[in-house]
Amino acid sequence: MHIRLGSIITLLFGGRRSRSRRGPMTGTDGALFVLMGVIAVVMVFVIFQRDLRVQNDGVWARGRVVRKEKLARSRTSSRVDYVLHYSFSRKGGMQNAQRSVSREQWERLRAGSIIRVLYDSEDPSLSYPEGEGGMPLEGALLAFLVAGGAIVTGVVVLLRAAGAQEA
Repeated sequence: MHIRLGSIITLLFGGRRSRSRRGPMTGTDGALFVLMGVIAVVMVFVIFQRDLRVQNDGVWARGRVVRKEKLARSRTSSRVDYVLHYSFSRKGGMQNAQRSVSREQWERLRAGSIIRVLYDSEDPSLSYPEGEGGMPLEGALLAFLVAGGAIVTGVVVLLRAAGAQEA
């Protein structure tokens, strides 16, 4: 049984490909799956490590909400990002920042509200209002799972392509 690129495209996007253009996945396809998976794993790992460093070694500071805004994610999406613009004091002066926050926190706070901010003393541009944070553990695990699936798929395709060349 060969995994066909057309079948994967149909499965993922619901599109149809003509039968004449379908063929078994090649070693190049497998290598691309592996590459995409490795890139995703590295990106998630770096982001998660950065956020974990802020959570474990960050410094708390007093901050103030400067303003709030709702941003549409796209013209075709009804989803909204709730953005909080805030400033906080740190060694060396004031730092301005903005972060997408939960709807509940966005509705609870007003311009001028006093908040606590957790920030990275080495890079104050990395900061989170209290109650918010970086990448959630569940999100990181899901991303690792999807990336791992891409890597496994790529390895299987590479092995099958190598077996087909030997035959």
